[in-house]
Amino acid sequence: MRLALLPLTALLVLSPLGCKKKAPPTDIPDAPVSTDPKPEAPKVVPEHVQQMLANFSKVYFDFDAAMLNADSKAALDANAAIMGQFPDVKVEVQGNADERGTTDYNLALGQKRADAVTKYLLARGISSSRLKVVSYGEERPAAVGSSETAYAQNRRAEFVVTYGAGAPVQGTTGN
Repeated sequence: MRLALLPLTALLVLSPLGCKKKAPPTDIPDAPVSTDPKPEAPKVVPEHVQQMLANFSKVYFDFDAAMLNADSKAALDANAAIMGQFPDVKVEVQGNADERGTTDYNLALGQKRADAVTKYLLARGISSSRLKVVSYGEERPAAVGSSETAYAQNRRAEFVVTYGAGAPVQGTTGN
């Protein structure tokens, strides 16, 4: 009986039905191809735009008020002069409030603050086409907390400065 099984075993080992090694895969996937455009080199921010960013970070308001103080007016005067020399510069004025008051009240107060800044710049000869106004009310606090120090930092107008093709300048103001 053993001799009869020997040819059958040899047939299974040598035939395609026996154990066979798997062929290595021939369709190895290629490395992923990125369809994103190459990242742009960081934009060099001109000196006049850097100066505006520094000046605009100084616009703060008193409690429940939208009146500009002397420091804010001086910073805005300097920026209006720069904007007068460089017509490629545009500004988005973002009004903010502290957490006290209702959401609707704070949005309205933020709008009044942004409008006060815009009105001041318009009076200095800046075209309305170069200014955009938005209110965030209490939604974007600069400081977290319920202290007078935090409240004072949140009662502000922030600015996004753009120039040239209109991309926002990195390191926008209000920090």
